[in-house]
Amino acid sequence: EKFERHLHASASALLRMGGSGPLICEPGGGGLFLPLFGDAEQHWDPKLRAALYFAGLLWTFLGVAIVADIFMAAIEQVTSKTRPITVTNKEGTSKIYHVQVWNGTVANLTLMALGSSAPEILLAVIEVTSHNFFSGDLGPSTIVGSAAYNLMGILAVCILVIPDGETRSIEQYGVFLTTASFSILAYLWLAYILLFSSPSIVELWEGLVTFFAFPVLVGLAYAVDSGMFSRKASNQRGFVIGLGGGRLDEHEMTKIVTDIKVRFPYEQISKEVLAELVAHEASRRAPKSRMYWRINGTRQITGGKRVIQSDGNKLDEEANPMVNKRLSSSISVDETKAPKSIIAFSSGGKYSVSEGDPFVTVTILRSGELNKAVLVSYKTHDGTAEAGRDYEESSGTVRFEKGEVHKQIKVRIIDDDEPETDEHFFVKIIGAEVAGRLVGKSSGVMVALSQATVTVYDNDLGGTFSFETEKISTKDTRAEVILRVLRREGNKGRVSVDYSTHDGIALNGYDYQAVSGRLHFEDKELVKEIKIQIVPTSAYDDKEEVFYVHLTNPSENATLEKTATGQTQKKLISTVVIINDMELKQEVDSIANILPSINTDKLQVGTTLYYEQFTEAFTVRGEDPAAPPKFWDYVGHAATFPWKVLFAVCPPTMMCDGLASFIVALMLIGVVTAMIGDLAGLLGCVMGMPDAVTAITLVALGTSLPDTFASLASAKAEPTADSSLGNVTGSNSVNVFLGLGMPWTLGALYWGKMGMTAEWAERYPDLAILYPNGGFAVPAGDLGYSVTVFTVCAMTVLVIMTLRRKILGYELGGHTVTKRLTALTFIGLWLTYIGLSVMKSLDSVSESRR
Repeated sequence: EKFERHLHASASALLRMGGSGPLICEPGGGGLFLPLFGDAEQHWDPKLRAALYFAGLLWTFLGVAIVADIFMAAIEQVTSKTRPITVTNKEGTSKIYHVQVWNGTVANLTLMALGSSAPEILLAVIEVTSHNFFSGDLGPSTIVGSAAYNLMGILAVCILVIPDGETRSIEQYGVFLTTASFSILAYLWLAYILLFSSPSIVELWEGLVTFFAFPVLVGLAYAVDSGMFSRKASNQRGFVIGLGGGRLDEHEMTKIVTDIKVRFPYEQISKEVLAELVAHEASRRAPKSRMYWRINGTRQITGGKRVIQSDGNKLDEEANPMVNKRLSSSISVDETKAPKSIIAFSSGGKYSVSEGDPFVTVTILRSGELNKAVLVSYKTHDGTAEAGRDYEESSGTVRFEKGEVHKQIKVRIIDDDEPETDEHFFVKIIGAEVAGRLVGKSSGVMVALSQATVTVYDNDLGGTFSFETEKISTKDTRAEVILRVLRREGNKGRVSVDYSTHDGIALNGYDYQAVSGRLHFEDKELVKEIKIQIVPTSAYDDKEEVFYVHLTNPSENATLEKTATGQTQKKLISTVVIINDMELKQEVDSIANILPSINTDKLQVGTTLYYEQFTEAFTVRGEDPAAPPKFWDYVGHAATFPWKVLFAVCPPTMMCDGLASFIVALMLIGVVTAMIGDLAGLLGCVMGMPDAVTAITLVALGTSLPDTFASLASAKAEPTADSSLGNVTGSNSVNVFLGLGMPWTLGALYWGKMGMTAEWAERYPDLAILYPNGGFAVPAGDLGYSVTVFTVCAMTVLVIMTLRRKILGYELGGHTVTKRLTALTFIGLWLTYIGLSVMKSLDSVSESRR
């Protein structure tokens, strides 16, 4: 108790320094809204009041997080607007793209940074304007304390949460360097103002320079992002899907269309429904903005509706009944699209037989619809082989019963003693229909391959190897390409030949997987297949890339195919051409034209109707929409339920393109921030704790909590570190330029006009001697020291992050030992900053008391 009384007296002495009147926690004192019960509350037990103010402070942190959620959803609506542009390629083909009106970097550093930092900025503005334009400790110290936690605490968490062995790097490193440099320069500038330029006084030009450094930062970051200082610029072209700044280029969109077509029977889906499926899946896969993660972090704390599902890359049609309903309704009942039996020859319609064999067996396969009997008619036709001399003519009809999938046809071969080259004849399907079908009705059968070729080989030689085709094309969406190696002009004995793949424009590992080996043909075996895996790229741009397959080193009793002039070859080459799937490209283009009209309300972070807002206010949501909420979801919802209902009166974010919600939410943030200022002041006062200490600990942590959850989630989910780290340095700069630039410029304007007053002279007697005309006073003592300590710690952090990138090749994650050491170092620096700043504030209290 003695220590508490001493501390309280010390704080009182400091708070009364240079001024008169009661403290905020004493009878006659108070803030904008609190104490709630006036002077009667000022006589309550200090311990009870401290507990109540602490609980109230935590509760208002949740409130400001929720209203900031609404504010940022409005910002998302504003910054996600797109406009169509037409791009003409070198062939003269025009294409329409929908690009965002707001550049991503500009949006992050202006409206989005404002949304993330609104409580800290408004706290500083309100503190100055509500205290007759006298400066206070709460606003500036909160800004510096929040910057310290963001840079050291959040970075430590981001490094630590990456799973062992995984890493994350900053992709837009130029923008990061720009904002990081400005974040350091911002605090060096503060130290210069407070300690050297005009000690403890902020002049008008200093406030203006601080404020206008913000548009300079935005302009430089935009220049770096757009490639003004280098050849590398961020890609602003592509398909913009949903909210959150998500952008997918043509290649990513093509992959999504391919995946969806594999999962759904595309011929049964209308173009509009396919576009809707693409829009929903693209919204999940597209990179998310920092604000998107911030909103999701807040809703995770308060049991609200998540905007990012845990299975972000999974197309779960059951989670979207609307898509399911439209999908089922788009299935055609046209008879021409009814399930059919598919008839084809086996082995690709290629058969071979030795002239010494009694017959050749040709197999007809059936797939698709198997619940009906099917009749298939066939007939043989001459090629170079003649019926009656090389084979016996054959024709007839085979019947597939229900469930039967194959039938065999046997054609007799005629042997002779004449030496001759290989000959061939054909077996053709001349008719196929469902048994017993009515006249005029569809046959119910589709013939996929109507002709088979039978090659009759001489049976006296080992044979000659050749490719079935010297050039074969395959689409880049196919899983593999199959090359057939034929054995002609003989089939006697066991023979073999080497094969291998070789790069052309197409490269092993990137376009295809190389294979090599030796093919072994058994006695009378005539065909072997080489299967080569194609790496599916789903390329959007036109391409034609080739690689080669070689046949070499045939066995002694066999040869390679001769040239047209009869010369023996040592190597046979077949060319494989990989082309892009033009049909898929056209599909992507047609879907892209539909996407702007797709309703993606379920994926939006905002709301459309008041009814929807109040429904969400009364509903508890969990991480997984298909599972019931967990215990902590209920706890978070119960704690914030009054805030949710109160803020549901805010205009829906879709109204007036987000502007109405933006304005009202900003006003509500100001009200709740004022309550935070009152509670922080009351708590510090009854505990005998200076405002500077309250600000850099409780207030800074409370306002930064949603950012912690946002960075943690984005660090684990995003492939790069831009989303998790980019806003840290950007927000720290914005906090200074706007959070201090605005109130300090207003204060300098006010006191420049008012001059020295009696209250000013009484509050700052020492400064009255140095500045007889008065001015906006910001005593440099504690704040200048805190800024200096933070700047040293911040520079150390950025040096370590730079070394991690240069030496390790990444910023986040990595080996367990290195990431833990880095995280512990950052936490240690943050605690050092807190400890030194608190000690300086308490020393100032003691010195003031003396």
